[in-house]
Amino acid sequence: MEKELFGVFDDRSAFERARSPESFDRLCSTDALTVGIRDPALGIPGRSAAYDGPEGACVIWGEAYLPEEAQDDPARWVLRRYAEVGTNALYRLNGSYLLAIAHDGEAAVYTDPIRSWECFYTDASGVRTFGTDAERVCRTVPTLSLDRESMLELAHLSVILDDRTLFEEVERAPFDGVLFADETDSLERFVYRPRRFDYATELAARLRRALDRRASLPGRKGLLLGAGYDSRALLAGIPEIESCYTVGAESAPEVRVARKISNQYGASHRRIPIDGSYFDVGADVVRYTNGIGESIHVHQRGVESIADADVVYHGWAMDSLLKGFFVPKRRVGAFGKSVKLSSLDEDPDVVDFLSQRRLGIMPECDHLLADCPGVDDPAEFVRDRLEHELDQCRDRCERIHDLPNVLGVKNLPSRSFRTHLADRFIESFLCADRELLEWHLQTPPEHRTTETFLDAVRQLDPDVLQYRPPDRPRTNSVINQVEGFLRRNLRGMKAFGNPWPNRRDIYRRYDLDNVLFPDSPEIHSCSVRYKLRVHDVVTWLDMLSGEHPIEPEEVGCPPADRRIHPGRPFESERPP
Repeated sequence: MEKELFGVFDDRSAFERARSPESFDRLCSTDALTVGIRDPALGIPGRSAAYDGPEGACVIWGEAYLPEEAQDDPARWVLRRYAEVGTNALYRLNGSYLLAIAHDGEAAVYTDPIRSWECFYTDASGVRTFGTDAERVCRTVPTLSLDRESMLELAHLSVILDDRTLFEEVERAPFDGVLFADETDSLERFVYRPRRFDYATELAARLRRALDRRASLPGRKGLLLGAGYDSRALLAGIPEIESCYTVGAESAPEVRVARKISNQYGASHRRIPIDGSYFDVGADVVRYTNGIGESIHVHQRGVESIADADVVYHGWAMDSLLKGFFVPKRRVGAFGKSVKLSSLDEDPDVVDFLSQRRLGIMPECDHLLADCPGVDDPAEFVRDRLEHELDQCRDRCERIHDLPNVLGVKNLPSRSFRTHLADRFIESFLCADRELLEWHLQTPPEHRTTETFLDAVRQLDPDVLQYRPPDRPRTNSVINQVEGFLRRNLRGMKAFGNPWPNRRDIYRRYDLDNVLFPDSPEIHSCSVRYKLRVHDVVTWLDMLSGEHPIEPEEVGCPPADRRIHPGRPFESERPP
């Protein structure tokens, strides 16, 4: 990838056995930790920073905002604070980051509170090796053994849960956690502690400050803009945004409304066209999944060819952190359908709630799961995996309505969207702001709603909803749902349509069954998303085995020497 953090819990010579220092913009080294960082934004205020000296080393990778007194040399400031107060120094960090630090012979790598960047690691070479690019970490392992349960999770749930990867030899730093030379641990920054306050007004104030922090990034500013509620909040708070980009066909309501919103705020608008490249599933796209998610979320592929911006903002994860995507709500049934109400489900079945495609579960493909060794009941397999993961989340909340939110934030299946964008531009992740995360954790689930969010955004700009989303023309969400149902089912009424391109039509138009799976007719009846997910896994494995190699470096394990071993549970290198 263009941007990368890579390191070893050892000295410079150990690093050089794995990677070439010339591949990085900066190398920071001590006897206990050596870290290479590659990032064109290194040294820009609010972005990556690095320091090493007699007192140790510190590398901040990603986006991190610090107190004013730290701005001259933020990495050195963090190192000094860490020497004074230990992990309490982390509470002065704000943003989306990984922190690698070494002091007094000890070393550690910390995630931010929501693990918005993955840190992959392995002990296979005898020294713990870690990095943000899973492909590069995997290449340090002589033989990779497939993890059967991980592969089944990825194929059927859209994401590998917990801290695992596709391979037994490679894991991830824990959620809200820390990686040491020979162990890992979890912290307690992401824990629900609800209290009573003016939720909308406080959210508005925190949004203002979070947007102000990110408005000063240098260069021409752009925004991935949909016609919904989320991304327009950035237009209301960052007037310097000059260009907006929307995925869709020229005639799509999503594109038409997004263009009106852009004009409202004085920004130019460009459309990201929909053609066969929307399902470009080559290694250059699949690599952004890091082998733990699905590439379909890189829906903005091609944006770099039309974007006239250096900095690109987005509204990713607002629905999960500032509204209530993972909060179980009451539903009432009618005509074989259900309408979601604003009140909480009094006694939710959390597994059932998460199974309703909140994580991209594809129940219509259970027949394939049933053919896998060791899986007697496909539905039970999915339920067991979700229940196991929920058990790992329970100590971060007291109310059952917050439990699916912990699992959802911990395992967001759409990370590939953000990973791709951040690799191509200076990217800013608004929802990782510490103040907004505190609001999320302190606000009871019944108040983490779209209504509260819209109340807050209107305080930024009363005219922010001048143009309503095309699929939500009314202010009342229940009425919108009822109207949507009538439009879909009554003759003569035009349906609202989907804000996303019609994946099934695109897939059929380009005959991708015969392109991607010419020798696997048994998979042709599955959903488009499932088939693309399976192809992601195949491409990822091919990339590591050398069929689609990313350019190797002068040192390390070259593609020709790679071996992927089926391991204990697998008899094939191909997914089920």
